[in-house]
Amino acid sequence: MKKYALLLLLATACNSSETITTTTVEEAASRVLEYTPAPGQFINNRQAGFPTDTPITTPEAAVAYAQARLALGGDPDFGAETASYGYVSLGGWGGYIVLGFDTPVSNTGDYDLYVSGNSFSGSSEPGIVWVAQDANGDGSHVGETWYELKGSEYANPKTRLGYEVTYVEQADGTVAWTDNDGGKGSIDRVFLHTQSYVPAWVQPLTYSGTRLPDNVLFDQETGIYDMTSFAWGYVDNASTIDGAGTKNRFKISNAVDADGNPANLQQIDFVKIQTGVNCKAGGNVGEISTEVCAVGCYRTVTQTE
Repeated sequence: MKKYALLLLLATACNSSETITTTTVEEAASRVLEYTPAPGQFINNRQAGFPTDTPITTPEAAVAYAQARLALGGDPDFGAETASYGYVSLGGWGGYIVLGFDTPVSNTGDYDLYVSGNSFSGSSEPGIVWVAQDANGDGSHVGETWYELKGSEYANPKTRLGYEVTYVEQADGTVAWTDNDGGKGSIDRVFLHTQSYVPAWVQPLTYSGTRLPDNVLFDQETGIYDMTSFAWGYVDNASTIDGAGTKNRFKISNAVDADGNPANLQQIDFVKIQTGVNCKAGGNVGEISTEVCAVGCYRTVTQTE
């Protein structure tokens, strides 16, 4: 498990020559537990490392694919691109990935988690982070209670809690969607990506969670679609507050329950990252789909020498 030192503090123990070294390190999540993307242009796509000779058709194979893509160095069995850039796409709104840690991650009140994406100024595809505890003690996230990490848009009147979308693939390859607000739309074909956009291992294609406000603006002067960032609290989001390059950082202390009350979690074992925006851009940009490159936590390690 790769760890990176971030901060080094030295202290000399009282009445001894011992030196106490306190180091904050980054620790990658240990395993992918579930990979359930929504339909999108990078699903089943060779560019995203999907195999072309043996298509993914089971949840187990999907987990193996995502695990390899997020592992350092990748796995050439899932495409040559994997070794140089191991991102996974979560597809359109509602698509998600679940990861677990070998050791619970403590709530320090500061930044406890990080997720790297591929955002940059004018190109943010915000995803929401959820956390859960292994209350059953079986190492599985199934049946556990999920808590949303509140971000800057949580109280925005345009944010929709308890949102649900169902997708249906059409004969021409587009994917239509309907939601529980009576809305409808589509994930359109992008000419560069000709494969099926639907994950064959996911049935039914119904997703639930929180919908963030649309973030796509069209600049009439430049003819460019601007995928704007939110202030803080989201993955694949070019934030100047919690962002560090393409990395966004998160506090477990921001976890809230289904009623919006502080969850007051002492620690967590599982992280779920979910595409939070349900909109698209023209100019062959396509749907807004959160991409994930790395997931991990911060830990403090103390040594006496």
